[in-house]
Amino acid sequence: MSVFLKIKDVDVSQLVAQIDAHSELWNQYGYRKNMAPHSEMSDIWVRYNDIKNMGPMFNHEHDSVWYPAYQELPALKDIIFPLMSEVEGERLGGVLITRIPPGCDIKPHVDRGWHVDYYDKFYVSLKSESGANFYCGDEVLNPKAGEVWRFDNRALHWVENRSNDDRMTLIVCIRTQKWN
Repeated sequence: MSVFLKIKDVDVSQLVAQIDAHSELWNQYGYRKNMAPHSEMSDIWVRYNDIKNMGPMFNHEHDSVWYPAYQELPALKDIIFPLMSEVEGERLGGVLITRIPPGCDIKPHVDRGWHVDYYDKFYVSLKSESGANFYCGDEVLNPKAGEVWRFDNRALHWVENRSNDDRMTLIVCIRTQKWN
């Protein structure tokens, strides 16, 4: 069975334009960038555990909260909520946007903790050129912009960007029983 499951295609052009217009949103919170596997990437926190919970209990059970980026990127609504409906979502967890520059990587790692065990992870490709490969288990994916994929982040996964452009992804965590 594949670790990647294509869900659908969506138009991401408005969201990408909004992100490009708000470069100040990148790396407002350094928590993930300080984690070894993610040190070469940038991110925008849209919905995540409340920053006031930072510390040893950060990855324990919690309700994710909206961050100010959500208000600056209104095109997110047209992607997130139809996706929740499509996958019969019961609860929305974290929502992050990641950017990996050319020649940079997200190092091999396995996600662990309550959030990982509770939510399914969906990957919406915003920008991805040939050579920006996403590896999970024994499989490799080079998605086109607008493709939405479900993947199991409890499996070993990593990204190598050997393209000439940034690789940008919207990650949406949704509680669903659709595949259980």
